[in-house]
Amino acid sequence: MFTREHASTAAIDQALEILGRSRALERTYKSDRDYATATDFAIEDELRTLLRDLTPDIGFLGEERGHSGPPDPYWCLDPIDGTTNFSRGLPNFGVALALIEADTPVHGEIALPAHRERYATRDGRAYCNDRSIRASQTETVDEVLVAVGDFATGPTSSNKNRQRLATIANLADNVGRIRMLGSAATDLAWLAAGRIDAVVVHSNKPWDMAAGIALAQTAGAIVTHHDGSPYTLTGPDVLAAAPRVHSALVALIGA
Repeated sequence: MFTREHASTAAIDQALEILGRSRALERTYKSDRDYATATDFAIEDELRTLLRDLTPDIGFLGEERGHSGPPDPYWCLDPIDGTTNFSRGLPNFGVALALIEADTPVHGEIALPAHRERYATRDGRAYCNDRSIRASQTETVDEVLVAVGDFATGPTSSNKNRQRLATIANLADNVGRIRMLGSAATDLAWLAAGRIDAVVVHSNKPWDMAAGIALAQTAGAIVTHHDGSPYTLTGPDVLAAAPRVHSALVALIGA
């Protein structure tokens, strides 16, 4: 029987086919230092049409062109998460697709083509290339590997980046290591796989976060806002972490 998960997989298949034949990297600037490529738009436009045909009762939200169709539930797509990496030939980028129902990410699928990895939730478990995955069991903060979100751009970026730098400085004095990979989809997929112990992001756009959050939660990670309050799509930030270090990281970030 055709299911929503089958629709998600078909959509990611289509996105990877577009990436495989695309060489058009013309930039459309959305704000200061923030842009999309022609490939971002091609993936979003084709997946919007495909998912509308496969699941007409489900709406669609894409990063580049907004919402269409029913308001709930809806697919949420980042056609290329890590566009700058993609446009520069760096490997940390991916296609991220979530299904959101009643403001909750209930399914996530992420493809990281340069790493030849596909992540998905299925039947209450998280998978990478059909292998079941779980969040890490790291227990102490001084062993934690943390991925932090990218710096802000745009007219208000100076104040936002001072906050990011303060958080990074506090983490650097206490955790094992810090990484900035330039792709929230990569961060959260690797959190779900146990390679990274925590992800700290100072923003919360649904196309950036929803698919990875569904994966991370299904894999056993705890996802909240920085203050430890329950995660919501409209909250200001994201802290996703392995279960045994999450509370310690809440205290650390709050400091």
